[in-house]
Amino acid sequence: MSTKRLLAEIDRGISALQKARALCLKSEAGAPKAKATAVKTAKVTKVPAKNRSPRGGMSDEGRAKIAAAQQKRWAKAKREKNKAALRVPATA
Repeated sequence: MSTKRLLAEIDRGISALQKARALCLKSEAGAPKAKATAVKTAKVTKVPAKNRSPRGGMSDEGRAKIAAAQQKRWAKAKREKNKAALRVPATA
């Protein structure tokens, strides 16, 4: 495809997009606005406070178990890392 043809296709695409944009802007300007009373009459459903789950619903015991398990995983990873470092021969 020659450069002139390519530029002509791009120009056609740009003009098509500009027409579509103009139509969208025209339809937005002509659309009737919602009445203010619609906002006042809308029902709002609220969850009663007693049905909400407590924030951070984990017990202290559960949190302690997770912390202990994580510390155990970190210790294992550190041990493996140290073992690997000792296995690598020093290159001099």
